[in-house]
Amino acid sequence: MKHRSPLVTLAAVALAFVIMFTVNMLSGPPGSSSTGSAGPTAAPTSAAGPQQTASATPSASETPEDSEFPEQVVYAGRTDDGPAAIAVAVLGNQAAAYVCDGRNVESWFRGTVEGGRLSLKSKSGEALQAELDGDHLKGTVQIKNDTQKFEINEASRPAGLYRARGSKTTIGWIVLEDGSQVGVHTTGADSSAAPQLDPDNPQVMVDGESLDAAAVKGDEDL
Repeated sequence: MKHRSPLVTLAAVALAFVIMFTVNMLSGPPGSSSTGSAGPTAAPTSAAGPQQTASATPSASETPEDSEFPEQVVYAGRTDDGPAAIAVAVLGNQAAAYVCDGRNVESWFRGTVEGGRLSLKSKSGEALQAELDGDHLKGTVQIKNDTQKFEINEASRPAGLYRARGSKTTIGWIVLEDGSQVGVHTTGADSSAAPQLDPDNPQVMVDGESLDAAAVKGDEDL
């Protein structure tokens, strides 16, 4: 019976060791190595950067408050669909307005202001409704059962609304930005075109009576 030599036995043992080591390496957990385990995996980060935790607060300007009139202001211009001129004077929460055609049709209005809106009435029950639209005043006015629209601008002196009152006579003037004037002179039941007014020297002679014209501010008893 033959006996294996020690060299053959040693070679067999070495081969078995190599085979076991190889199998052990192949069956180990993923990512392991003979030199040490991999370092901790970094937490994933978003390419868009840190996530915002709060949304932007809406600006207060997104819900603007209603416009309000200046403490004292006058608007003047013409109605959209007719020859009449119109002027509105505001002082605080009071307002006065005048509408006339420069011949024989006229009406004075009085009322109150609330925010950027005003509601005025004439003594005969005619109505004027208006509201601010930016730096314009727009609305409607009743004249002799006819409702007319208007959109007028702020008037800078000497443009504006003027009035003179005598013992028998009342005169109203609307001076427009281009210097033109529209007004009516009324004595009793008779009306006619108003005389020319010089805003820098507001005195007129009517029927032998000297009258002083004054700028209407808005709080007068008309």
